[in-house]
Amino acid sequence: MNPTRRLRQGLQLRTRRIRLGELAPYLELSEQIPGWTRGAEAEALALAARSMLDDALIVEIGAFLGSASVLLAGARKLAGSGMVHCVDPFDASGDDFSARVYSEVAAGFTASLRQQFMQSILTADLTSFVTVHEGTAETIGAAWDQPIDLLFLDGDQSIEGVRSAFDLWEPWLKTGGTLVLHNSAPRDYEPNHDGHFRIAVERVIEPAYRNIRTIGTSTFAEKC
Repeated sequence: MNPTRRLRQGLQLRTRRIRLGELAPYLELSEQIPGWTRGAEAEALALAARSMLDDALIVEIGAFLGSASVLLAGARKLAGSGMVHCVDPFDASGDDFSARVYSEVAAGFTASLRQQFMQSILTADLTSFVTVHEGTAETIGAAWDQPIDLLFLDGDQSIEGVRSAFDLWEPWLKTGGTLVLHNSAPRDYEPNHDGHFRIAVERVIEPAYRNIRTIGTSTFAEKC
């Protein structure tokens, strides 16, 4: 690595550790796991999870290998209470564009995606703060019956898949709760890969939501 680049990265790492304190190690662990929640949006997600009240209930739709799960559960471990419910079929399914990427990543492992996910959680020492629900957003959501403090939607990103997940899970989000839609910022999307963006434009709007902002590729909002 170029010495100047190494120095710059070292300075950025030290600055982040000063800014985020005890959350910083979980950002570093997350970055070692294949995933797509990085940079400012990863920090914002971890901070949002950390800011929840005692015994916060967090739901993550689409966990893959646990990169974002470590951020969410790490934040709750630091808070001293709460649970992150991770919903994923662990079969590399999803919209056509995502499924191809998932399959390519999965091909590099000898263990199953579920086993790789659990290894990520075990390595971060977060098993007490994670509950795994192996299944789709629809199958798990059909039987869900608990109010949610933070809902992170990052599963099937097809138009139909996102609308189905949103309709099932969003009603359980508490008033004042936080919704995070990954991969929802305005940009050019692959065909049928823009479900979160469409939901953000169509449904995550005032007066249903407030404090709506885009950080990185994710939309953050508070339910009214």
